[in-house]
Amino acid sequence: MYLIASLFALSGLLHQAIAIPKIDERALKNDCNRDNLLRSFVDPRYSSSASAYCSSYIQPTAKSTATVTSTVTPGAANVKRADFPPTTYPAPRLSSACSCILTALPTPTTVVVATITSTVTATSQSCPAAATPIVKNGDFETGALAPWTLTQTYPDNQDLSQYVSFGVKGPGYGGSNNAVEVVDTNGSSYLQIDLSQTLTVCAGKKYNVALKYYQATTDPQAHVYVYVGDDLVTQSPALPITGTKKRSEVAEVEERATPAIEWKDLAGTFTAASGTAVLRISFVATDFLGVTWGADNVVVTPA
Repeated sequence: MYLIASLFALSGLLHQAIAIPKIDERALKNDCNRDNLLRSFVDPRYSSSASAYCSSYIQPTAKSTATVTSTVTPGAANVKRADFPPTTYPAPRLSSACSCILTALPTPTTVVVATITSTVTATSQSCPAAATPIVKNGDFETGALAPWTLTQTYPDNQDLSQYVSFGVKGPGYGGSNNAVEVVDTNGSSYLQIDLSQTLTVCAGKKYNVALKYYQATTDPQAHVYVYVGDDLVTQSPALPITGTKKRSEVAEVEERATPAIEWKDLAGTFTAASGTAVLRISFVATDFLGVTWGADNVVVTPA
C-alpha cells in the first residue's frame, strides 16, 4: 500500500501556543538543516500551504507549538508511512523551519495592550443644595407666623394670657409691615417664649445666623437668646442696672420710663450636626419689670 503524508489543516496546527516567535538567525546565514519538519515544509505538495502558514505564524499573535499529522491515502506515492509519524514541534523548531522557507520577513502585526486604570474616590453622600432662603418667612411679611412656631415654654402649665401676648404684629424693622412681638405687661418672675423653625441644612457645614431685634425694658435680666438645637449661638448683651431701689418694688417701676424701641443686630455662627437644624429664638425675662420684645429679618446663610 502506498502512503501519502500531508500536513493536516495547516491553518489550525498551532493550537497550544503561548510564545511569540521570531525569525531564526540561521535563515539569514543560509544555514538551514533539512530536518523532518523543514522537509515537509519544502515539499512541493505542501510548500504553498506551509508558506501561508509560516507568514501567519511569525507574528506577535502566533502560537508556539504545532502538531504535524500524517493522513493515509491509498495508491498515491512511494512514501512510507513511517516517514511522517504524528509529531509535536516546539516553538524554536517551528520558527527555524519557517525562517528557512520565507524569502522575506512578513510585515509585523503590532498588538497594543491597553491597561486602563480607574481611580474611584469614595466620598460621603453629597448634600443637596439647601433651599434659598434657608429660613422661610424670616421677615414675617406674609402676615402669618407659619412655618414658625411661637410658644410659651415657661411656665408651661400656667395661663398668662391676661398679661402676656405674642404673635405677628406691625410695624416691623425699617417701617416694614410685620415683625414678631412678645409683650409681658405684668413682669412675670420668669418667662420664656420660644420662636422656632426647622431648617434644611448640610451636615458638617458652617452657617451664619443674623436677625434684627429689640427689647424695650428696664429689666437688666431680660435677654434674647439664639439657639440651634440645644447649642447657644448668640445672645443679647445685658442691660445696665440703674436706680437705687430694689427692682421688685412698685416705686422703682413707676420711676422708670419704658425705653423707646431701638432695633439692634444679633448674629452668630453654627455648624450643622445633621441635615436638619432647629433654630430657636428665646425671649426670656427673670424679673418683675415687664418687657416688650421684637424680632424681624431672620436670615441663615452658608458661612
